[in-house]
Amino acid sequence: MELLLFSDNHRDRESVKELLQKHPNADRIISLGDSEMKEYELTELNIFGVKGNYPFEPNFPKELTFVFEDAKVYLTHGHHFSVKMGLSRLLHYGLYNEVDIICFGHTHKPLLKEIQGVLMLNPGSLSRRKFNSKASYAVLTIEPKQIKAVIKTLDDKIVFEYNRTR
Repeated sequence: MELLLFSDNHRDRESVKELLQKHPNADRIISLGDSEMKEYELTELNIFGVKGNYPFEPNFPKELTFVFEDAKVYLTHGHHFSVKMGLSRLLHYGLYNEVDIICFGHTHKPLLKEIQGVLMLNPGSLSRRKFNSKASYAVLTIEPKQIKAVIKTLDDKIVFEYNRTR
């Protein structure tokens, strides 16, 4: 199962189109919030996800939990957990709910780190217009015996890689 994750594109539709062209075979495409795109625009592109903190967000839920290949994955934008102040609240939620992978956005900073057995994944910001950092996204591959993740910039530079045998 290959999940394509992005966050914080802030109406930057061109970056979303470029991302989809780079990964036409992704099994699921997930927005982790602050897309500021209309719900029909995202659903027409087969994108689902969670609502961010901007007022122009689609009518998506604030959080989602899925099980892919026996890995429990929690999706949230992160602002309800004050992730800009640290990850402890979000990590505690994940540990309490026996989550394997937490995917979030909001900080605009890519992160790929295992903490206390929970993989914390933030793809960074897909927007090139709003922020000075490079636009980035994540590819999360969950297989029965392995979890792999990579965070890349839109110009294909690897920011972080993760590989764990289960």
